[in-house]
Amino acid sequence: MKKKKLEAYVKTSFNMPMQDFIKQMAHVKGLFDREIAEILNISIRSVWNIRKEYGVKKTGISLRRFEKRYGPNAIAEFKAIIKNPSSSLADVGRHFGFSRENARQIYKKIYGEPYTEANKKKVLIRREKADSHKFNSGRLMQFKEVTNKIADIGLNPEIQNKGKSYFLLINNYLRAGVIKTSKIVEVRNKRYFQVNQVSKLKQGCDFFILACLNNGNKTYYVIPNKDMPKNGTMIPALSNGAHGKYLRFKDAWHLLASNLS
Repeated sequence: MKKKKLEAYVKTSFNMPMQDFIKQMAHVKGLFDREIAEILNISIRSVWNIRKEYGVKKTGISLRRFEKRYGPNAIAEFKAIIKNPSSSLADVGRHFGFSRENARQIYKKIYGEPYTEANKKKVLIRREKADSHKFNSGRLMQFKEVTNKIADIGLNPEIQNKGKSYFLLINNYLRAGVIKTSKIVEVRNKRYFQVNQVSKLKQGCDFFILACLNNGNKTYYVIPNKDMPKNGTMIPALSNGAHGKYLRFKDAWHLLASNLS
């Protein structure tokens, strides 16, 4: 069928010009070139040429076709999967049996916006969940014990993080780094707790709270930043506690309160 005859046929049969017809079929009804070709009784190549002439892009999957093929609850299933922070477009595609690109197109048709922003929010949720899991996994459990001790003297400690480093913000003013150590070294037949991980917290903290664990017994030291060496230190691991320069810092929770008065 020649172009003028085809345009006249469309105008007569569908009461609209060719350009509006092709947009209606491709973008509103979501038909593919093959289906449009069957309606007009022309070749698929001819439909491609018409779309190119009028600047009409090839349609993706429409919501109508999506529900028609995958069932009336397909959109609800799609939403249920994609709202899960651990799910991706690829997961949706695997569920329905189509590509990630098709899932991306359907997402945009359902929500009216690209998936990019939703994915950014999911990444943040997953990171927060991972950080929370780490906190509860044991590596940072000492923070809870320390916060209880600080709360017992009437202060308000909050657990904060900067990147992967955690610290306590006390009364929204003092910062305290918490270090747990159970590593014991021997120097000249004497046993010491080895205290590392100081340099990472040295610049941003007012105090260091050391939790020294030995044979099930835990001893705390509350040491001002100025008294903590940058490269760490060693504290005697004695049954009766520390001696020498660190004795005054053993269970010295009052130092926190005095710095807030």
